[in-house]
Amino acid sequence: MIDKNNTITSNNEKPAVSIGFNMIIIIATLIFPVIGIAMGFTYYRKNHPDEKRAGKRWLILGIIMLLLNILFINLVAPQKNI
Repeated sequence: MIDKNNTITSNNEKPAVSIGFNMIIIIATLIFPVIGIAMGFTYYRKNHPDEKRAGKRWLILGIIMLLLNILFINLVAPQKNI
């Protein structure tokens, strides 16, 4: 295949972030939100657009899961009357 810069490219190029690695990070983020925040920040700073997209996805998921964990802990924790 020839792209707009007249260079030959193949459709068999490896993705910047593999499907397996993406799924592992998503599952780990659901359990430990800090992993998603750290990996998201790291990948969001890279130059490749696919890595940026994955980093943004992991960062958003990590922040949402962190907020949900805080909310869940506050709802479950016994309230002390002062």
